[in-house]
Amino acid sequence: MNVYELSRYVAEALVAFANADGGAILIGVEDDGTISGLPNNPEKYEAIAEQYRDLIIDHEYLPIELSTRLILEEDVSILYFQVSKATNKIFQLSDGRCVIRKDKQTVPVSFDQISFERQEIISREYDRVFVDGATVDDLDLSLIKSMSNEYLPGLSAEYYLQQIGLAEFEAVELRFKRAALLLFAKNINKWHPRCQIRIIEVNGIVLKSGREYNVKNDETISGNIFELLSAGWNRIKPYLAYKTEFGENAVFEQKFSYPEEAIREAIVNAITHRDYSLNNGIEFYIYSNRIELVSPGRLLSTISIESLRNQEGNHESRNSNIANTLREHKIVRELGEGMRRIYEVLMQNEMDLPILEETRNSFKITFNNSSIYTDKELTYLKLFDSFDLSNNQKKIVLLGMKNKEISPNDIYSAMNTNDRNTYDREVTVLRNNKILKSVRTNQEATNLARKNRIAKNKIGRFKIAIPKN
Repeated sequence: MNVYELSRYVAEALVAFANADGGAILIGVEDDGTISGLPNNPEKYEAIAEQYRDLIIDHEYLPIELSTRLILEEDVSILYFQVSKATNKIFQLSDGRCVIRKDKQTVPVSFDQISFERQEIISREYDRVFVDGATVDDLDLSLIKSMSNEYLPGLSAEYYLQQIGLAEFEAVELRFKRAALLLFAKNINKWHPRCQIRIIEVNGIVLKSGREYNVKNDETISGNIFELLSAGWNRIKPYLAYKTEFGENAVFEQKFSYPEEAIREAIVNAITHRDYSLNNGIEFYIYSNRIELVSPGRLLSTISIESLRNQEGNHESRNSNIANTLREHKIVRELGEGMRRIYEVLMQNEMDLPILEETRNSFKITFNNSSIYTDKELTYLKLFDSFDLSNNQKKIVLLGMKNKEISPNDIYSAMNTNDRNTYDREVTVLRNNKILKSVRTNQEATNLARKNRIAKNKIGRFKIAIPKN
C-alpha cells in the first residue's frame, strides 16, 4: 500500500473502533500474526500519522490513547494505534461515511443507528443506577407505606424498597436506585425536572404559532410516577367528555368522545415505558378531531411498530425496576399487552385504530375521533338500529350493502375469526331476526361447489334483508 491507502485504512479502523468499544491496530503485522514490518522510513510514518487525521471529521476529538512507531529490529518497524470508545461523539470519515467495528470487520452503519443504539443502552440502565446523596428523607414515606401494606402488610418502608429491588444496603447505609426516586420522590424536580405531563388543548386540527396561535389551554402536571398516574389522569379525563345525557337509571352520565380505558392505558404505558434519560416530558395534545400522546424515547430495538400494529404481544420494559414495581401493584401491563388492550377497546367501540409513529427521539400514538365505518355504512346500519346488533353482526350486515350473496368465508373474514362457535352464534341471531336470509340450501351449495371445483364455504348462501318500517 502507498501512503494514502495506509492512511485511509488507519482512519477507517480508528473511526470503526471509536464508534464501537475501542481497540488497537497494527500496521506491519499480518492477520496470522506474521510480522512483515514497514520499511524503516520515518518520513513515511510521519506522513501516515498526519494524513489519517485529515480523513476523519473532527479528528481532534478522536480519543486516541497511543500513536507510535515501534522499532522491532534495525530494519523492521510497525505502526501502533490505540483508541478508546467514544462516548460523547459519533465519528465519520471525511467522505461522510460512518463505520463501526463488528467482530473482525469494519462495516458501514448509519449515524442515526449508532446514536439510537447508544441511547438505548443509556435508557435501559437509567432507572437501575444508584443515586449518590439520596436518603430516605427524600422519599414520600406515607406513599411508600401504603404501597408496602398493599404488597405485604407489616413491612417497613426500607424493607419494602429492598424487597422490590429499589434499594440495597451497602456498608452501613441504604442506597437507592433512581427508580425509587422516580416512583416515590417528595420533590421530583430535584431528581428529574421533566417527570411531567404537559396537556395542550388546541382550537382546531393544526397547531399554529405567532399571531395565529390557537392553544386554548396549556398546563403541566409534575410529580413522581405515582402522582402522575393519579393527578395526570384526573386532569386529562375531563378533556375526553363531550356531552352529558340521561343514563339507564335516569341520572346524568358523561359520554366520552374517546374510549376512556384506551386513553388511560396509553397514558400508563407512556409513564411506565418512556425514556427517562431524556430531559423531556410527556406531551398530550387535544385537537378537535384527534388526540396525540407523545412519549420521550423511541421504541426499544426488540419492539417494532409493525409488531404492535399486528398485536403480536412482543414486550420488554425499558425501565425494568419501574415496570416491576407497577406490575406488582397491578397498575401496568407490558407494552405489547397494553397496546393489544387499546386495540381491543377501540374495536369494541367501533373506532378507528390508533396511528403509531416514531421520530428520532419520541414515540407517538394518535387516536382519531372517528368511526371505523364510513358515513355511507353508518347510514345503512341505521336501518337496523332496532335490533341492537353486536359489532360482529354489524360487520356481517355490511357485507350485504350492495345486495350481494354472502358466503360463510365472507362472514369468517369480516369477523376476523376462524371460530365456529362465534360464527354459529352471530349467524343464528341474524337468521332468527330475519336479517340474514338463505338464498341457497346446504345441498345446493354442495352441488355448486362440486360443479365449480371450489370450496363449499366460498359459495354464496345468504343475503341481507332490510327491515320494513
